[in-house]
Amino acid sequence: MLKLKQLQQQKQAAQQAKAVEQEAAAAATNGGDAAATEPATNGETKSTSTTPHAAASLMAKYKASSGKKEEGVMSLSKAGGRNKKRQNAVELRVQKDLAEMDPVPGTEVDLPEVDNIMKLKVKVTPTDGLYQGATFSFDLDIPHNYPYEPPKATCTTMVYHPNIDLEGHVCLNILRADWMPVLSLGSVIFGLMTLFLEPNPDDPLNKEAAQLMIDRPRDFERNVKQALQGGYVAGKQFPRLLK
Repeated sequence: MLKLKQLQQQKQAAQQAKAVEQEAAAAATNGGDAAATEPATNGETKSTSTTPHAAASLMAKYKASSGKKEEGVMSLSKAGGRNKKRQNAVELRVQKDLAEMDPVPGTEVDLPEVDNIMKLKVKVTPTDGLYQGATFSFDLDIPHNYPYEPPKATCTTMVYHPNIDLEGHVCLNILRADWMPVLSLGSVIFGLMTLFLEPNPDDPLNKEAAQLMIDRPRDFERNVKQALQGGYVAGKQFPRLLK
């Protein structure tokens, strides 16, 4: 698995996580009333990047389409629906993650279902390295016990990469054994970018690609370029991602 060496602002993340968990606990106790007091935004509905303004627009898009649904959730919560309370607390945490996310150059985040903040689309366009200039799409599914369980990332763009197999499974340490509740969606998106900036062959999913990267790095680089240009590698044709 890729060992991230550059996870930013760990101390700040821990402080934010503590504040989030306090708010989540309040939301669970009060039936989600805390979510109803979230500040409104200007309601933009365009596809968003990971700037604070864009994250606010994404949440405005979600809230505008799910306001009636949220009212129903709060009513059920007050009637004793514990699952609904927990769900609302998780959504509050996701909203906070998005609002406080530091920009990650070369990434975009969007809601494929405007009334479901638990499913995100992430586009990663590496700014350096072998995969520079190509764009890779990921589905990010957030579990109902987030942040105690990590999101699940699936790469929907076929790619020749030691840490991503041809079915789109992703090998990233913070999405598995190294996940901690103090980490955030911003940490995950940063990690997805780092996969392309620093591919790691030591604990791979695509073992053939990883072994080639170790034994014959020039041949590995040639395969990456051929795959990005829509060519055949190891008997598979890849989508054209570069001109």
